[in-house]
Amino acid sequence: MANIRRRELTAGEIAILALIQREFGPQNSADQVFFIDADEAVIFAKAVDGTSGPMANLTNLAAWRADGTIASDDELRTEWLRTI
Repeated sequence: MANIRRRELTAGEIAILALIQREFGPQNSADQVFFIDADEAVIFAKAVDGTSGPMANLTNLAAWRADGTIASDDELRTEWLRTI
């Protein structure tokens, strides 16, 4: 079985996860987050009905939101968390 690495989410990652929960539902909880080799937090969001939503790299989205690359939560929601 693979070694699953876990760490605490940063405040920025938690904020992005909270936005995902508001958009797609509470089933997108911290226990659904996994960490890729670069120690970045990632989630495959799901809608309440179980359909797939976007894959979101919480680490990158939090950094881009903090540095202004993503100017607002509205931009994050409409431009970065759109479903396919």
